[in-house]
Amino acid sequence: PGLDASSWLWSYDLKALQVSIPRHPALDAVLAGDVTIPCLITYLRPVPTAGTAGRRAVLGAPRVKWTFLAEGRELEILVARGDRVKVSEDYRLRASLPIFHRQYTNASLLLTELRPNDSGIYRCDVQHGIEDGHDILDLKVKGVVFHYREGSTRYAYTFAEARQACARIGARIATPEQLYAAYRGGYEQCDAGWIADQTVRYPIHAPREACYGDMNGFPGVRNYGVVDPQDMYDVYCYAQDLAGEIFLETAPDKFTLEEAAARCRALGAELASTGQLYAAWSGGLDSCSPGWLADGSVRYPIVTPRERCGGSLPGVKTIFLFRNQTGFPDARSRYDAYCFRGKGARAAGKGPFPPSSFGFRALSGQSRHLVATLSSQARLQICSDKARAPSCPLLPSGCREGAGLPRPRSGRVRVPCR
Repeated sequence: PGLDASSWLWSYDLKALQVSIPRHPALDAVLAGDVTIPCLITYLRPVPTAGTAGRRAVLGAPRVKWTFLAEGRELEILVARGDRVKVSEDYRLRASLPIFHRQYTNASLLLTELRPNDSGIYRCDVQHGIEDGHDILDLKVKGVVFHYREGSTRYAYTFAEARQACARIGARIATPEQLYAAYRGGYEQCDAGWIADQTVRYPIHAPREACYGDMNGFPGVRNYGVVDPQDMYDVYCYAQDLAGEIFLETAPDKFTLEEAAARCRALGAELASTGQLYAAWSGGLDSCSPGWLADGSVRYPIVTPRERCGGSLPGVKTIFLFRNQTGFPDARSRYDAYCFRGKGARAAGKGPFPPSSFGFRALSGQSRHLVATLSSQARLQICSDKARAPSCPLLPSGCREGAGLPRPRSGRVRVPCR
């Protein structure tokens, strides 16, 4: 009563169903963990029933469909109506609607055993009769597993020393679940390393000689089982949170290791640790500039692969002196520096610290790019193209100078080992 025909039609066209994914509190999605993405269904007016609408009646439960969107592709996760749920093969045993069968207004998605390539956009679609609605959420899975050794030699850590090595670089030793989640996300490394349960493992996607382990020609995570804690191996570390910011510092003549540390201190910061750089890379840091880190290594993070920046795979690239991926550069070599400033420290230009000379920063909690694959090591060697310094050994066989990589302003040449 009181509505003309046009007003009545307008009111009838209003959607009776709304779908929402609450943004607060923020979801905490970490590698190898679980996350529940909420999806709430609200009816703004009663759905027609047999008593009120005859043949237009809507019977039963709404239809729910969850999809995943990343890197230009759309993948169905599951479809549900009432107690019937069809889960796609890619998400079998990992995806479910734990509440929907009891409460048809709650279509929240539970996703378990999170992987790096679970980062992306999630869409909840709901249809009930002629009514429908949807909402989306961009999810970032935090945490990265990486292989670590100090520069001197391969397989140099006892189990206790492996734990200490990860702690020194701002990380912790990875768990079996974290290593497996990283493997499922594409991570591969043909180096045996300690894991938190005192086993020794390594992830392989492309089986090959010397990387068969206990699985012959099959892909998977190789496992030596529980090993004597005094045996010597590398280690797999895990980094997750970046409690501050990382920034690249440069100068016309670059820095020695000592100069790099002094420059970071002058900016109210410190040389970043390897774990911090991996966490920043996982959060989107991309820089084709090798720089010193606190452990004396030289590395650079690549999110978007390009041939002139370490090859066709994303990852944190490492400068090694030798073909077997050992040997950090001499401390007198000259590179840029990756500095870290913790939360609460006064930023450059605000207080007594001089401003940074390079503007790019990776901030805690920011994600500028979705990362689907974990680290790959770049076998690079740095030598002078004018005269080889005593600290720079002769090129190993299989290495050739130049190789199409950019020549730094300082005159050094990056030499990849094939």
